[in-house]
Amino acid sequence: MMNRNIKKIIPLVFGVIFIQLLLTACNTLNVDKSEVDSNQASSEALLKSAGLSVDSVDEALLKAAKAVQDGQMDLAQLFYVKAYELEPKNMLVLQKMTDLYVQLGKNELAEVSLKLIVDQDPKNLKVREQYGLLLLKNRRYAAARSALEQVIAKQLSWRAFNGLGIIANVEGDFPRAEFLFKKADTILPNSPELLNNVGFALYSAYRFPEALAYYNKALQINPNFKKAIYNYALLQARLGKYDIAYNAFVKVASEEEANNNLGYIAMERGDYKMANNYLQEAIRLAPEFYKKANDNLKRLAILEKKNNELVPAK
Repeated sequence: MMNRNIKKIIPLVFGVIFIQLLLTACNTLNVDKSEVDSNQASSEALLKSAGLSVDSVDEALLKAAKAVQDGQMDLAQLFYVKAYELEPKNMLVLQKMTDLYVQLGKNELAEVSLKLIVDQDPKNLKVREQYGLLLLKNRRYAAARSALEQVIAKQLSWRAFNGLGIIANVEGDFPRAEFLFKKADTILPNSPELLNNVGFALYSAYRFPEALAYYNKALQINPNFKKAIYNYALLQARLGKYDIAYNAFVKVASEEEANNNLGYIAMERGDYKMANNYLQEAIRLAPEFYKKANDNLKRLAILEKKNNELVPAK
């Protein structure tokens, strides 16, 4: 187990080294290099005082692997970054750093280290694809599109086509999203994920019968695929088949969430009585925290008032 001094040192040292990593990857950052150099000297002294200094990349990688094995992820990050400092162009070090950052959900750090690999090995399509998909995860859509398009220009990749389809869908270009998802499906047929994505592109374009066929196919292959179940429920609700939608929703969501979703969709469809019933039930099931349903009820009251004002008096 890490002693108390090491636990105090790691955040400070790692913060300093992260600035250095960013400075290397992006020279447009407003960071004073002399300050970084000074902090680096201080960090080295702290590392030595804590018994954490390393003399070689191999030693750093061994200590990092041991730290991961022991569940000491902060320490592992520190050793990987120290290995990077010793050999900034070591691809193995950069990849291991990336993998650990992804595992920890530190996607911005993973993006920085992956960019360093891409810059050093621009012909490596596997790494470029990984980089593009990470950019997509970080919602940097323009950069992600550029990286993934460079991949499909050289080879067929269902992951790259799928990523580009997600970007098209986010941007509201549903015909293109459908095309890209279907292209991915030709490379990896009968993938529930891809079938669900085609369905969602069709659903987004209000092509409900076609979307339903894709959701059904995805669920035939994997009846427990949560995304497809949820999307299937949304579609059934849009069609006004609330009972079918509810039975699907409660397989992947709480009862209060199911009722709130149905209330919201019923409200969008103009089924105000049904909307009120579902939203009231959501609040009854979870009165202490279900703010969403209360917000939807307020919106429903406004819509009902507007609707009543449009109805001619008898």
